[in-house]
Amino acid sequence: MSHRHKVTALSKLMAYILRHRPDEFGMVLDEDGYVSLKELQQAITEEPGWSYVRRSHIMEAVLTSDRERFEVKDERIRAAYGHSLPQAIRYEPGSPPPALYHGTRRKAYTHILQHGLNPMGRQYVHLATSPELAVRIGRRRDPQPVLLEIQAQRASDEGIIFYQANPLIYLTEHIPPDYISGPPISKVLPDKKQTEKRPLEKREEPPLERELPGSVLLNMRMEPLRKKEKGRTWKDSSRKHRRKQRHV
Repeated sequence: MSHRHKVTALSKLMAYILRHRPDEFGMVLDEDGYVSLKELQQAITEEPGWSYVRRSHIMEAVLTSDRERFEVKDERIRAAYGHSLPQAIRYEPGSPPPALYHGTRRKAYTHILQHGLNPMGRQYVHLATSPELAVRIGRRRDPQPVLLEIQAQRASDEGIIFYQANPLIYLTEHIPPDYISGPPISKVLPDKKQTEKRPLEKREEPPLERELPGSVLLNMRMEPLRKKEKGRTWKDSSRKHRRKQRHV
């Protein structure tokens, strides 16, 4: 496939995602129909045969489109026309299924169990209707995300408001920890065996004995008076040879 055909195929895929089925790719359009360029690029690279796509490829498809299919603004992108979804998106409260799922980063797991799920830079927490889709979305932030199960229906009955963004994704502003379940922390964050360093034992020296008048004490810590004789070296032999030469 030539480069031109690759750009055309990418443009058609982008149009399908942004116009019709963002939910198939784990994405939610904002109220104006935009998604972030980074999120779109990550979703495309997950598809077989599209792993090479980078931001530059997406921008090339945007700029070379003869029909001006896309609009880019503040690192966000949307389809300019042809939506099967309404252009101005307003999410209405809805009743969620008994369980929803969320894939999160491993290092955030402990905090989530204590404080619950928060949007973390987004307007809403995104919850998937299937574990597979939740894991797929979670891999965009962690190669091995932690799968959380949300007791959505019980949370809804107790006052938590859910919005259905599309057939596969629900939104909410916050999920308290009481409605969240996941794997044991020991499996997610196994304890690293740390070898304890033993403190060095201080060698106690015997106390100095008090010297009494007329007595002689041996100090066992005194250095020997005579230095240990060194062995003969090549320098000694050389000096001896020079002395013999002078007397010849």
